[in-house]
Amino acid sequence: MLDFKRLKDLREDHDLTQSEMADILGVKRSTYSLWELGINIIPLSKLSVFADYFKCSLDYVLGLSNQKRSYELIEGIDFKIVGSNLKKIRLSNKLSQENIASLLNISQACITKYEKGLIEISITNIYEFAKYFKISINDLCGKTKEKVKLNN
Repeated sequence: MLDFKRLKDLREDHDLTQSEMADILGVKRSTYSLWELGINIIPLSKLSVFADYFKCSLDYVLGLSNQKRSYELIEGIDFKIVGSNLKKIRLSNKLSQENIASLLNISQACITKYEKGLIEISITNIYEFAKYFKISINDLCGKTKEKVKLNN
């Protein structure tokens, strides 16, 4: 299950208000507040900006790792890279788009759009995908120069 506790922890550790964090992410304070509370789910693109700002991994922010950063991180996110990596993992496991759609409880058309980088994959879906295949979200997103081993 997703836990967004580290959004608040990292923000407070750096003495930032919700308003200041919202400004950094380019959203309203109320929007950021709902992400921090876990009422709404932060989009991957905004989570990437958040992680880049604090120079930590997406895996750490989402609780998949307890290591903030032990490797060189690449800033930003390219959804074509994300899609390509999702497809590579799917194919290397000899699975169809329908198999992945069933795993994530979404449509096959959505998987096609993810794999082509046409739409942003939801945090919920990339989290479930990463946990199922035991892969780092940072690796999936092309944010690391070398493969990362998760410790959780």
